[in-house]
Amino acid sequence: MSDLPQMSPAIRIVDAVQDMLREAIFGGTLRAGEALSVPELARRLNVSRSPVREAVLGLVAQGLAIEQPRRGVVVATIAADDLVAIHEVREFLEAGAAQLCARRIERAGVDRLRCILAEQKRAVKNKNADGYFRTNSQLHGAIAAGAGNARLEQILRNLENQMRIALNRIAGDERHIRAGYDEHRRVIEAIAAGDEHAAGEAMRSHIANTVARLRASVAT
Repeated sequence: MSDLPQMSPAIRIVDAVQDMLREAIFGGTLRAGEALSVPELARRLNVSRSPVREAVLGLVAQGLAIEQPRRGVVVATIAADDLVAIHEVREFLEAGAAQLCARRIERAGVDRLRCILAEQKRAVKNKNADGYFRTNSQLHGAIAAGAGNARLEQILRNLENQMRIALNRIAGDERHIRAGYDEHRRVIEAIAAGDEHAAGEAMRSHIANTVARLRASVAT
């Protein structure tokens, strides 16, 4: 925990603690299975225990941490085969989100999707796996937001959180990120055109292809 980043004083302390812990989990500073001791975190962050406790409970609600008997709260462990199961669920939910997004998204939302896609294209060109996975999360989050269904957005956010814990288990294979970018581009084109059916099918195909790539990764 010695490498935990500093918090910004400009936001609410609970939110600052939670954001910092979330990024530490995604970045691997806080590893899967590691205990999230409220007293220890409070000491290291130089804050009181109350906001840390609230932040840790928030991580549990987001699927980033779990409560274990006699150990307290620990960072969630997402194995490679768990990633496959998560994506099988996402295949149905993400397709529905893409359809709703194509129906409801506003012009500013489409511009946002295209901006993220352009950034992802640069990451793929530069063979930047971290950049690809970051923009992947942003892209799927923006589509979920554009669907205009808060419950669906929350479910997808939790699944995305769990997936990101284990990103280091996915090889930054150039073929994987290049294929993912091409599939994202087709989804965005359909959403921008307002074609609900095409958007849903493109997203379903994307997630199914991702599952196939993950299965191949698990097998090897």
